[in-house]
Amino acid sequence: MLFRLLGIAAGVVCAVSCSTIPEADAPLPAEAPAAVSAPAESDAHAAPLRWHFLAAAVNTYPKLESEQLVDRFYNRPLRLLAPGFDDVRTFNDVSDDGLMWPPHIGVGRVLGDRWDVFFEAGYSAGKVRTKATDPSLLILPMHTDFEILRQAFYAGVGVDYYPWRTVALGEYHGFAERFRAARPFLGSRLTWTWASYDAKAKVGFEPFGTLVQVQLADEWLLPSLNLCVGADVPLTPRSLVTVNAGYNFFKDRAYDFEGPAFTIGWKYFFR
Repeated sequence: MLFRLLGIAAGVVCAVSCSTIPEADAPLPAEAPAAVSAPAESDAHAAPLRWHFLAAAVNTYPKLESEQLVDRFYNRPLRLLAPGFDDVRTFNDVSDDGLMWPPHIGVGRVLGDRWDVFFEAGYSAGKVRTKATDPSLLILPMHTDFEILRQAFYAGVGVDYYPWRTVALGEYHGFAERFRAARPFLGSRLTWTWASYDAKAKVGFEPFGTLVQVQLADEWLLPSLNLCVGADVPLTPRSLVTVNAGYNFFKDRAYDFEGPAFTIGWKYFFR
C-alpha cells in the first residue's frame, strides 16, 4: 500500500509539472494562465493576496520499531499459555492500515511569486486497546487487557519553492482548467514534536481476576526535518488545495518516528 501511495503521489506531481512548464515563446503562467476567465476590471489592479490560513492532515507511516517488544514479551508468551490467543493491536497496525492522519493548522505568506513561508502546529492523540478471553492450557479461561495511548503536540516552520511560480488565483471552470493552472513545488519543514506513550498490560485467569499488571510510559521532545515534493491546485478565487509527499527525518529515535508522509490541505487567502 505504501509503495502504491508513493507511486500515485509521484505520478500526480509529474503530470502537474509536465502540464505547467511554459513554452519558449509563451508568456509565463502567472501573467496569462491558460483557459482562465478574464478578471473583472476592478480586480485587475488589485494587489495579489499574500497571507493565507492552512488546514491539513498528514497520513504518516512511522517505523515504530519499539512496538516489536510487544510481540516478543507479550504476544509470544501468552500464546504458549493460550494457543488460540490473537496478537494485540498496536499503532503499527493502525499505520499499516493507513489510518494515522494527525491534523494541523497554520498561517503563511507568499513572498514574491516563487516562495511561500509558513508556521504550522497541531495536536493528535489516540488509544489502541485489545481485550480478550481465551481458553488456556491451565484449564481456566485467560483474560487479557492491553492498551497503548499515544499523544503528540507539534509546531514548526516551513518553506515551499515554486519553480514555475505560485498558483494564479482566479475564476476557473471545471477540473481541467484547475489542473492546468496547478503549480508544483519543492518544500521543507522544520518541526519540534513533543511525543508520549502510556502502555498498560493486564493478564489474569477467571475467576481470580488480574494476576499480572505492567505499565510503561515515556515522553520526548524531538526535532525533525521533512523534505517533500507537491503541488497546489486552485479551487476558488481565494483558496486552493495543496498536496505533497515527503519523508520525515529524525536524529533521535529515528527507529520509531522516521518514515514517509503524505499531506492534503486547504489554503484560504485572506489578505
